[in-house]
Amino acid sequence: MPEENIELDIRLLQLQIAVGNQKAFSELYTRFSKRLLAFSYSLVHAHEIAEEVVEDVFVGIWGRREEIAKIDNLAVYLYVAVKNRSLNRLSEKAKNLITQPYDLLEPHIEALNDDPHSIMVTAEMVARMNRTIENLPPRCKMIFKLIREDGLRYKEVAEILNISVNTIDVQMAIAVKRISEALGIKKFDSKTLKKQNSNRSS
Repeated sequence: MPEENIELDIRLLQLQIAVGNQKAFSELYTRFSKRLLAFSYSLVHAHEIAEEVVEDVFVGIWGRREEIAKIDNLAVYLYVAVKNRSLNRLSEKAKNLITQPYDLLEPHIEALNDDPHSIMVTAEMVARMNRTIENLPPRCKMIFKLIREDGLRYKEVAEILNISVNTIDVQMAIAVKRISEALGIKKFDSKTLKKQNSNRSS
């Protein structure tokens, strides 16, 4: 589904939730809960806490459902809410984590999802690619996951993690370069990467 249609679909869900449509709320939960759970886990390193965080965020959404239609970008809102609540659950450590670079965090990376630009790869190449992703610096892994797996735009990830779009560009270039090298793709053109992701940056 094109990004414009996805955004319109989510917008329609917001309007339905605002008037108390429980089915629309359940659909929103189904769309985002798994991704948000993985994101929270990357911060708190405890499945039970991550589950509580995500549940709390959605309970809050439903409790203030009349206001949901006012949210411009619901995906960014949800990720930021999960990030803040996750850090708060770390109690006294939260204040330090908020100011520390994301290189100190350890995100859990799921298997790389297929996308229209993916090349045909063998099982060995997939394994090699996943090993390379696991060996990326933590911040690089987190950014790669949010963009390639969760489908967020560069600008959205920058807003969620409170870093610049230029930083996203650099980290994605590092990730793709290392993956390309691991797959034996010798020539890496960072301009091609930026062109392929131009829509994500806006």
